[in-house]
Amino acid sequence: MELIEYELTTFIRRAVYIDQSEHKIGILERATYLLLRQLMEYGPTRVKTLADMFLLDISTVSRQTAALETKGLIRRLSDPSDGRVSLFEISELGKKLLLEDKKMRVARYCEMLENWTDEEQEKFGELLVRLNKTYIEG
Repeated sequence: MELIEYELTTFIRRAVYIDQSEHKIGILERATYLLLRQLMEYGPTRVKTLADMFLLDISTVSRQTAALETKGLIRRLSDPSDGRVSLFEISELGKKLLLEDKKMRVARYCEMLENWTDEEQEKFGELLVRLNKTYIEG
């Protein structure tokens, strides 16, 4: 268990460092990338739902969505079930940038894992999915 703790801590630290350095993968900031991915996958979504998905405060996600809306990466819509509530959806520009960024990220991970067998890569992906679900479920 100590090996897992140490390696995860080290991995997270390195990922944060790379994300903030000139070696950053992709063109979008991590928070932007994740929000756009959620909107692309799930379609128009309320801020509260996004906050719940990312385990963040609504105020944090509100600031992020406001910034993305200003940049033209997402659009605000009225919720048909409750006109007082806004939904956000990814814009065409947001889709374009997201797909470009995703392509760069996938290429980088393919390069990093090129010496892994297909089976190792598949198993690693499955274990990451399981780990992320465990974090959410507590």
